[in-house]
Amino acid sequence: MRRKFKRIAAAAMATAMALSVAACGGSKKDSDKIILGYMGPLTGESALWGEVESNTLKMLVEETNANGGIIGKQIELKIYDNRGDAVETTNAARKALQNDGVVAFIGPDSSSGAIALAEVCEEYKVPHITTTGTNYKVTQREEDGSVRPYAFRICLSDPQLGDIMGGYAKDKLGYQKVAILYEISSEYSLGITQNFTNSFEAKGGQVTITEAYKTGDVDFRAQLSKIKENGDFDALMIPANYKEVGLIAKQARSLGIEVPFLGVDAWMMQDLFEIAKDEVQGAVFPCAMDVNDESLQEFKNAFQEKWNMDPDKGGTDAYLAYDCFELVKYAIETAGEADPQKIRDAMENAKDVQCLTSVISMDPQTHNPVRTASIFQIQGTDFVKLDEYRME
Repeated sequence: MRRKFKRIAAAAMATAMALSVAACGGSKKDSDKIILGYMGPLTGESALWGEVESNTLKMLVEETNANGGIIGKQIELKIYDNRGDAVETTNAARKALQNDGVVAFIGPDSSSGAIALAEVCEEYKVPHITTTGTNYKVTQREEDGSVRPYAFRICLSDPQLGDIMGGYAKDKLGYQKVAILYEISSEYSLGITQNFTNSFEAKGGQVTITEAYKTGDVDFRAQLSKIKENGDFDALMIPANYKEVGLIAKQARSLGIEVPFLGVDAWMMQDLFEIAKDEVQGAVFPCAMDVNDESLQEFKNAFQEKWNMDPDKGGTDAYLAYDCFELVKYAIETAGEADPQKIRDAMENAKDVQCLTSVISMDPQTHNPVRTASIFQIQGTDFVKLDEYRME
């Protein structure tokens, strides 16, 4: 069922370390309250994503409370600013779990922050679900691949994204040879590069050249020149965030690299077109959801009215935060009480939960979602869906 939003006057967004939704009130000692935490960046370079995610959750909590809460209890949302930093995440999480009585976290948006939160949540035995933390180490241990028992994700993982794009590039786009330019200091970029390569080459394709750059770089011409000199590729894969993508695309075209671009879900930002519009035309990338789906319009309108802001400014973050809330709500209802361990158990065994963007189940072995994925192409300033299929 799609949520019917009421018109509630917008409230100014606070940016202190720990905030709570004023309409909810209460404390951890109030047995009629369920305290949920949001962890994300409210200050710093990543603040846009924290803003759209936390604003989404505020709307959902207000609406849920107006309709009787969850299992007859009101929800209190506490918001923690991790400043996009893993250490800040650890400190804020410990405060939340020691002092505030949080029974489940939503967020954060980054893999590094989500990994830090996962470690604290495992220590305190409280579940969390990341919105857009894609690295496999968020939910699985690096040493043996075993699942982190209290960590979940709603987005596609790096292995899923890489596998999807590698298979699509070979099977549907018909590319035989691909070059890759990736961010060597980014777990996100590195993980997708590895999984794309494995998937593409397993299907008979060949990654002919791979070049890397460091976080913060703005001049990519040396790497692009090496790629151009190689010359033997049908497409250039750029597993990067939209700011770097825009710069890379412009510099690649200026150097005479004219092949199509392949990308990742972080490309789905309208701000990309302010950096490079003509240069990214025709580029193809995978994403967990379709921001143009008509079923999202009611939420978009309500968000715009309340916050005077287009949720699409934050890419997919607002919608995935909504999905996270729906899954946590489902888990509490299934558990019948706001007990962290029982919430965890219900999340792990979630089957066919109708969320905002997809029907979602949880894979107990990886804590990755089983959900519908989409393939997009950039056409003008639109992200046009080319294909859709169900992850298994």
